[in-house]
Amino acid sequence: MPFGGALARAVGAWETAQGFGDSPKEKSTWDAEYGDGRWNYIGQLHENSRYWAIIGYMDAFRRDGEYLDVGCGDGVLFRRFRALGYQRYVGIDISDVAIEKLAPHQDDRTIFAQADGNVHEPEGRFDVVVFNESLYYLRDPIRSLERYAQSLKPGGCIIVSTYTASRRSRAVLREAKRAFEVVDEAQTTQGLNSWLCTVFKKTKTAVATLLVGAAADVGDLLALTT
Repeated sequence: MPFGGALARAVGAWETAQGFGDSPKEKSTWDAEYGDGRWNYIGQLHENSRYWAIIGYMDAFRRDGEYLDVGCGDGVLFRRFRALGYQRYVGIDISDVAIEKLAPHQDDRTIFAQADGNVHEPEGRFDVVVFNESLYYLRDPIRSLERYAQSLKPGGCIIVSTYTASRRSRAVLREAKRAFEVVDEAQTTQGLNSWLCTVFKKTKTAVATLLVGAAADVGDLLALTT
């Protein structure tokens, strides 16, 4: 669709300005939320099942491999996963406050760094790239997904966890399924909450072409706004 990219950027800017709970946020907002404990609840028992779905896929696709955790926060996924072992674990997050909490866990195999997931260019190659409830916070999720896919080793995969109550999250997942091959998917439900854990592999289809088609779906673009 002509001007599809401009429309997507305009929608993203509007979302940020409106401050919806599942839309992109400024770094200062993330720092404030991690500083006041806003995200402490995600490490509690009532969200435990979704982490084990992610970890199960991480381990199944490459045991003792190299992992990139995009939007790692203060390390809830890492602390559950580390007992399985790894060659290299890299976590990035836009929040300095979140990353500072992970300083005690850093060593020659474990790196946590402040970085903006919207523009970050990973160093090296990874067996698995994980977006644990983080992809839909990026301003251009599908282009970002393709950029991170370039950092996969041959046979590597991308794991995306999606909170099903978020309309934006569901819309982003639909677009990801158009752009990438779905290898497997599992749904977990705990209490009143439900999540989809989707495993993707990169396809040879030009993502730029897919994005043109995706931009034409105005309904999905509008769905990202609520």
